[in-house]
Amino acid sequence: MKKKLLYIFLTIIVFFTFFSECFASEILENTQVTYESELGSPNIYDLNIASDCILMVEKETGDILYEKNAKAKMYPASTTKILTAILVLENCDLTETAKVSSIALKAVPPTYTTAALQVGEELKVEDLLYALLIPSANDAANVLAEHVAGSISGFADMMNEKAKELGCMDSHFTNPSGVHDKDLYTTAYDLSIMARYAMKFEKFREIVSTVHYTLPSTEAYPKEDRKFTISNALMNPSYKNYYYEHAIGIKTGYTNPAKDCLVAGAKKDDVEFIIVVLGDGYLENGLREKYLDCKTLFDFAFDNYTTKYKELQEKRQAEEQEKLRIIALEKEKQEKKLNKKTDSSFLRGLSKIIAVIAILLAVRFLFKKTKKKKNRYKFGKKRKTKKVKRKAKH
Repeated sequence: MKKKLLYIFLTIIVFFTFFSECFASEILENTQVTYESELGSPNIYDLNIASDCILMVEKETGDILYEKNAKAKMYPASTTKILTAILVLENCDLTETAKVSSIALKAVPPTYTTAALQVGEELKVEDLLYALLIPSANDAANVLAEHVAGSISGFADMMNEKAKELGCMDSHFTNPSGVHDKDLYTTAYDLSIMARYAMKFEKFREIVSTVHYTLPSTEAYPKEDRKFTISNALMNPSYKNYYYEHAIGIKTGYTNPAKDCLVAGAKKDDVEFIIVVLGDGYLENGLREKYLDCKTLFDFAFDNYTTKYKELQEKRQAEEQEKLRIIALEKEKQEKKLNKKTDSSFLRGLSKIIAVIAILLAVRFLFKKTKKKKNRYKFGKKRKTKKVKRKAKH
């Protein structure tokens, strides 16, 4: 009997295990179908996108609208500087002065972009950020790193800590500039997280949307010829094939091993999208894939998703207003409760004072009454004494 029951029990377990696996796979398939159907018609994946590693997200929600190999580990080149800027903005005052060291300059390999910084030169952090993000100056990255952490290696440690804090689990950094290192890598997905976070800083947004900038002269460099133009062709009207009127940044990158890299942002009707492209190249006609793919995806996103995300924004704003209203009501209740408590405390205190005064008055009244009785007694005693004395005389 016991063996029979055990057999039935094991059969039920096996049946439910198999059934649950089938049910789970069915849910997964249905989820995938739902996701595809949400894309609507035309489908974004019908677009002709040349890039092999690319990701597009909506800035506020982080919704992934298009992706190809978004979690493949890739070399980021100068898109690394997005994280560098984040750490500088979080740890420095823009008016602080940073001093250029020989170590910072020597750490930049030949042929890499620089801002012609001079040993001993002192510049404001804000100016160095412009040099970091507009022409992508590698010497500026090293100077800022030393200013924040004391050393380039120390700053790299901070970068890795910050990346993990943001949720970038497939990234590792060894320097603040993106100078090639086999141990410096990230993914399109991780870079989208960094970009979304960086775009919360108004100063970052301002810098990455600036097309031209001149580095101020200093004692070490008295000339004012360090004039920079943004490296992002989406932002520069001079590049007719690549210019995109809704572009608002963000950062380019290139090394031979990393190839063409780009983190791009665009905004229209208060809706923002971010695209990350890594390891890109050139089309047969000689045009750069990353810029053309970004324009294609941005146009599609604005044409097909703007209404959806504007509605989401309005919903979030309404929810935020409702939260604020509830908080205000709760605060008002607390204040009323506090005032009521204060009033009752005051009344209790007042009643205690009145009670004490009443007791004191009562004591005083009794004391006076007792005193009068004593006086009457003494007076009566004196009168009796006098009468006795008078009788004695007679």
